[in-house]
Amino acid sequence: MRTAFTHVNDGFWNMLNAIYAIMLREVRCRFAGDPMGYAWAFAVPLLWIGTLLAFFTLVNRTPVIAVDTPGFIATGVIPYVLFRYTISSMNRVVSTHQHLVYFGRIRLSDIMFAGAFLEFLNACIVSLFIWIAIAVLFAPIQIHDPISAANGLVLTALVATSFGRLATFLGLISETVKRIVPVVLRPMFWISGVFFTATELPPSLLTYLWWNPLLHTVEMIRDGVFVDYTSSFAEPHVPVFMSLGFLLLSYLVQDLAGRSRDGRDLG
Repeated sequence: MRTAFTHVNDGFWNMLNAIYAIMLREVRCRFAGDPMGYAWAFAVPLLWIGTLLAFFTLVNRTPVIAVDTPGFIATGVIPYVLFRYTISSMNRVVSTHQHLVYFGRIRLSDIMFAGAFLEFLNACIVSLFIWIAIAVLFAPIQIHDPISAANGLVLTALVATSFGRLATFLGLISETVKRIVPVVLRPMFWISGVFFTATELPPSLLTYLWWNPLLHTVEMIRDGVFVDYTSSFAEPHVPVFMSLGFLLLSYLVQDLAGRSRDGRDLG
């Protein structure tokens, strides 16, 4: 006789298998037909860092903290790319694989999580490549507090996933919202600490940027990576509570999106 635990266990493994299958489909389809294939997912962040490094050199800018410029740029670009790519990936996989909801037990939430988790794995691999490249081309960076740096990356993924879930369900309701979200995200590149630290900004501006969870996670990562930098700005509870807020809103919007689809539950 099947117990309640057996049903829960079977459902859990079915969900994991579905997420794994969707991730494989995304890897195969994302850059299909391109000679470089999925390598672009890793090459683009490296190109961003190289471009910003050239820009810093051109304008003769150096970080205000005593760290190497390549490492400073990398600790800003990696979380920003993770944030932006996660939201874009969740929207893309839903557009590409939404039909799977009508076959078997796959939910729209499974599809979104697969896209978000794939981007998190990409970010981890890209981070490893970047630190190796910096060590070979410039100088090795001894990560001061790996746990703090990893927490910053995980919180970045948490914020991106919760906001991406909200944005994706809003996009199911309104095509206009779907087009607006990428536009709204563009300023994040300029206000999330990619080019600066929070200590460089005037208190009047920090009052507003305090609500930017990505600035907190970037500061957390730099605090964990660099031994000579201690952030007085980063507060982990900010991205945590904002993620919970985005998640709650996403479930409210999900209810509206589900009912707009002939009553079928897409969650």
